[in-house]
Amino acid sequence: MDWRLGMVAFVVGQFGLVGVGCAPDGTPPSRLAARTVPTVDKATLDACMVCHSTKEMQRGPVLDGLPAWYLEAQLKKFQTGQRGKNPKNKAEQLMGAAMSKIKTDTELTALAVHFGKLKPKPSLRVIRGDVATGRALYATRCASCHGDKGEGKRELNSPPVNVQEDWFLMDQLRKYASGQRGVHPGDAGGVLMKAAAANLSSTDLRNVVAYIAKNLTVTPPLQKVGPPKK
Repeated sequence: MDWRLGMVAFVVGQFGLVGVGCAPDGTPPSRLAARTVPTVDKATLDACMVCHSTKEMQRGPVLDGLPAWYLEAQLKKFQTGQRGKNPKNKAEQLMGAAMSKIKTDTELTALAVHFGKLKPKPSLRVIRGDVATGRALYATRCASCHGDKGEGKRELNSPPVNVQEDWFLMDQLRKYASGQRGVHPGDAGGVLMKAAAANLSSTDLRNVVAYIAKNLTVTPPLQKVGPPKK
C-alpha cells in the first residue's frame, strides 16, 4: 500500500470522518455557503494585521489567497488548543495567545471569510534549492494531497501551497519534520503532515519549496527594491 494511503487510513481510523468535506464544526459545504457572515470588527482585523502583513520584520504569514475553509479550520485548532500549546513552537504560542481577541465563533468565521476573499499577493523568493530534485520529491510526496499544481484538495482538507510565501512553507515543513507542529492527537491533518515530513532532510525540504516557489506559485516573484539611486 502507498504510504500516504496508509496514513490516511490511520487518521480516518483514529479520528473518524468528521470534518472531511465539512467545516470544522461538521457543517456540510452546502450549508456553509449559506451562512450569513457579519462584517469583521475593525479593531480585531487591525490586531491581526500587526503580524499578518509585511510591515514587521518578525511576522506571521500573509493570509491572502488561502481559502476560508482552511483558515477557519486553523483558527478552530488554535481556539481548541490543538495548535498554539506546544512550548517548542513560539510562533504558534503567540497566535494561541492572540486568539483571546476572538470572542465568538461568528467572529472567527467572519475573519476566515474576510481573508479568504483576498487575492494572493506576490512575495519575495528567498529559498534556494535544486528545482529538478524538488519537482520529483513533490510528485511523489506532496501532489497526492496538495494537487499537481499545488492547488490543494478540499475533499482532503489539504490547503493550496501555490499561494503561500516560500519562507513560511519552509518554516512549517521544518516544524513538522522536527516535531514542533502536528503533535496534538486531535489535529488529524497535522499528524499526517508530521509523518510525511519526518524522514525528509533540510535539503529535501528546501528543494521541494524551491520547486513550489518557482513552478507552482500563482503570483510572480516580488522584486526586491533597493535604495534610490543618487
